[in-house]
Amino acid sequence: MTTIYLRLADAPQTHAFIIGCGRFPSLSANGSADRVATTAGARAIVRFLLDRADSLIAPLGSIEVLLSDPAQLAGQDTLSLGIVDHDPRADDVVQPANEANYHTAGDRWIGRCRPGDHMFFYIASHGVTDSDTTAVAVLEDIRSINHRPWAQSINITQLASALPTLQADGCWVFLDACQEVIPAIFQQINGAQSPALITPDITALTRRRTSSVSLAGSRLGTSAWAPTDGAPPFFTQALIEGLSGASVEFSNPDGWVVTGQQILFTLGRIANAALNNTDLQTESLTQFNRDVKLLRVPHPQIPVVVRTAVESHMIAAVSVTANDGNGRIFTKNDAEMAWRFRVDPDLTRYTTSAQFPGGSPSYQDQVFTAAPPAQIVELVE
Repeated sequence: MTTIYLRLADAPQTHAFIIGCGRFPSLSANGSADRVATTAGARAIVRFLLDRADSLIAPLGSIEVLLSDPAQLAGQDTLSLGIVDHDPRADDVVQPANEANYHTAGDRWIGRCRPGDHMFFYIASHGVTDSDTTAVAVLEDIRSINHRPWAQSINITQLASALPTLQADGCWVFLDACQEVIPAIFQQINGAQSPALITPDITALTRRRTSSVSLAGSRLGTSAWAPTDGAPPFFTQALIEGLSGASVEFSNPDGWVVTGQQILFTLGRIANAALNNTDLQTESLTQFNRDVKLLRVPHPQIPVVVRTAVESHMIAAVSVTANDGNGRIFTKNDAEMAWRFRVDPDLTRYTTSAQFPGGSPSYQDQVFTAAPPAQIVELVE
């Protein structure tokens, strides 16, 4: 079963479709193409949505999930979050992320959308660039059929462009995958030829009120990355940091809210500060023409990272502090070369200082303001 959460109501709701695809039997015989991080990312996004079901601007109404986990047997993929509230399943099994299941679950997801709802889509998988330079994510059965080897895929750019024709008030599309250039796809007439969930006409496209907030975790022609310890991919980790409170703006009457504009343009900075990842390069997949709110965050905190110009000096420091002058003091207490902590986004000015044995080297104090989405402080001699 793919529906893992169902709580329908008359008021506007958020409907999510989450895919984690890390098993690719036809891409490699020895499993070298498999990726456990993709399903870890999908599970993390599902957990995030469940935990904030009522914090969303349009409360959570449903979640469809497909998983192809290389750490589990094909056909026995489990969500591994247990049976949750409003879960219509009899057990924890979800269906694999293949072409047939994508269209069945996708039609259910699309069929729930009413004017005013929010539509949320996330996929972590391998990715390629189609012949028209659109972003494509591949499914478990990619290249399993000789006469249409790349059809078992999803054109994410096309999906993000078509979603707003459903009259949803917010469309959120996230792709955690590479955008590799594959010569075999460019040699095919019409590229990957993946069937679309939505095929709107030009009139529907011109009448749409907004565009999707659509973001890929890699740029055209480049790769997305993940840790090797089974944790979610780096883009997904940064996305969850942003959705959890770093990518916020203050808006009356809702207070602190995660917005489309903040998500689109701040994840690289958030990854730098929260994850010590200075290489995250995201790319918007559609034009964005209207700010929209996703969820409320009652007590957001933003990540801060402090580094020394000579990276190894941070370890040698006797103390490193951030002081607001009014009693709030943060003190480094570990041996890492990058000191990370979190502060309230209250526009307070903090002075960051470092002291070393014998007073050498001598680093100048630096001031930062506690403002979203994140603060990056480099101490210089």
